[in-house]
Amino acid sequence: MKTLSCKDLGAPECNFVAKAETAEGAVKMMSDHAMSAHKDKVAEMAKTMTPAQMNEMMMSKVKDAA
Repeated sequence: MKTLSCKDLGAPECNFVAKAETAEGAVKMMSDHAMSAHKDKVAEMAKTMTPAQMNEMMMSKVKDAA
């Protein structure tokens, strides 16, 4: 099981944690959450990062579930 949390991505006020069997699944789940819950932050990031860079950044933050 892989996890990716909003806190690890710079949103300390959000308790959302994406959980999936694969890193790619966790990133997809987080992307969907971010687009619905943090649209402004995603838009701000899009000014300086390409979608591929955002995906790479998220992939680097994925953890193995404890």
